[in-house]
Amino acid sequence: MRKTINPVAGLGPIFEGWLSPGVRAGALVYTAGFIGCDPVSGKVLKGDVEAQIRRIFAQMEMTLRAQGCSGLQDVVKMTMYFTDRKRQWPVLDRIRREIWLENPPATTGIGVTELEQGADVEVEAVAVASDNGNAG
Repeated sequence: MRKTINPVAGLGPIFEGWLSPGVRAGALVYTAGFIGCDPVSGKVLKGDVEAQIRRIFAQMEMTLRAQGCSGLQDVVKMTMYFTDRKRQWPVLDRIRREIWLENPPATTGIGVTELEQGADVEVEAVAVASDNGNAG
């Protein structure tokens, strides 16, 4: 069964209205691409790649927990988009290693020319919920 995820409190105005932070299909949770936005203004945290990335993972974790995941540890696949891969990848990789000390998710990194609102990085994920389909 497929279920669109309703916006989660704390994600910010970018997910108000029609935009969903993800979809759940059985035990799988597919997130939207997250960019590092201020939760109040909805504006990108420009110029601070680390702050953007930490915010991305905070938004992602809120969304996953709301759908029966235990957190970021349930992520099995991530796709990351960079506007300047050489500069941004080392920052994201360092933070990723803080989160996943063991068993990191399969990861793809893609260079792009631009992202929504001038963000530097965008990350989407697939996770396996640990609640046996009882969330939501």
